[in-house]
Amino acid sequence: MHIREENIMLVKQQSGFTLIELMVSMVIGLFLLGGVFTIYLSSVRTGQVVDNEVQLMRDAQFALETIAFDLRHAGNYGHSNHEGLENVRDEEKHTVATGQCNGNASGWIVNLNRPVFAVEDGTDYSSDCMSKWSQGDTLELRYASPLPTSTLESDLDADTLYLKSIPNYSYMFQGDTPPPTRPFQNDDGSAKAIIRYFVWNARAYYIANFTDQPGDGVPSLRLLRLEPGPSVNDSILLRGVEDFQVKLGLDTPDAGYQSGNESADTYVNPGDVGNRWNMVMSARIWLVLRSEKELEETDLDPSYEVAGVVKTSTDKYRRLVVSTTIRLRNLNTGN
Repeated sequence: MHIREENIMLVKQQSGFTLIELMVSMVIGLFLLGGVFTIYLSSVRTGQVVDNEVQLMRDAQFALETIAFDLRHAGNYGHSNHEGLENVRDEEKHTVATGQCNGNASGWIVNLNRPVFAVEDGTDYSSDCMSKWSQGDTLELRYASPLPTSTLESDLDADTLYLKSIPNYSYMFQGDTPPPTRPFQNDDGSAKAIIRYFVWNARAYYIANFTDQPGDGVPSLRLLRLEPGPSVNDSILLRGVEDFQVKLGLDTPDAGYQSGNESADTYVNPGDVGNRWNMVMSARIWLVLRSEKELEETDLDPSYEVAGVVKTSTDKYRRLVVSTTIRLRNLNTGN
C-alpha cells in the first residue's frame, strides 16, 4: 500500500507543462522576439539613413571641388589674367560652336569680359541648350588651362581651341597652326620669348528638373562644357541636386576699397552685382542635395536654410545643404 502511493507521487512529480503554461510561454517568447525584431529594423533603417547621408556628403564634396576648381582658375588667360584683358587677342573671333547657347550667340565661348558671370534663379540665354533651367542660379566660368611645357605645335588638335601665350600677349586660335608671334628681345638682340600653350575652357553650371530624361522627377546639377569641335556638351555632374545658389563677394569702393586688398567686404546675389563684375573677388556657393526616394521617417526636419533664406519642405525627402567659399585668383581689379 505504501509502495503504490509512492509510485503515484513519483508520477505526479514527472508530469510536463500544462497547455495554458505552454501558451503563456509562447506568447512571452513572441513578445520578446517582436521586440528584438523591432530593434533590428530600427537599426537597419538608421544604418540606411547614415549610409544615405554619407553618400550625399561624398557626392556634395565632389561637386563642390569641381566648381571650386573652375572658380579659382576663372580669368586665367595664359601668362596674364583678367586684369590684362587688353593683352589677349582673338583676331579670328571665335564665337560659334555646335550646340552652344542661342545658336550662334556671340560671346558664349569667348566672352573675355565675363570670366565669371552668374544669373539669379534663371539664365541670360533662351536657346535650346539652356532651356532645361528650372530653378536655382546659373554660373558661367571661362579660363585657359596650361598644357605641359614640352607641348609642340605638332601635338595640337585641329578641333580644339587654344591660347598661345607669351609674357605680354595671349593669342587665341583653333587647330594645329598657331598664329606667328614676334619674340621679345634681350639687350643683345637674342630672343627671350617664353611660349606656352593653353586649352580654352568655357563652362556653365545649372539645375535641371530631371536626370535621365524629362519627367523622371529626379533633379540634377548639370554642366555645359566646351569640347573639341568646337562643340558644347551638356552632361550630368551630379544627380539629386535640386537647388544651386551663388553669392559674389565684392571689394567695393564705397566700403573702403584699397588697391591690393584681398578680402571681399560684401556678398550679393548675382542680380545685385550690376556692372561690378570686375570687383568680384570671391564666391559662396550652396548646393541642396535630395534623396531620390521619400523616406518613411516622421522626424525629418522640414526647414533648412540656403544662402540666408529659410525654406520649408512638405514632403519626406531627406535633404542635405552644403556650402563653401572660394577665393578667385585672377579677378581683382577693384575698379
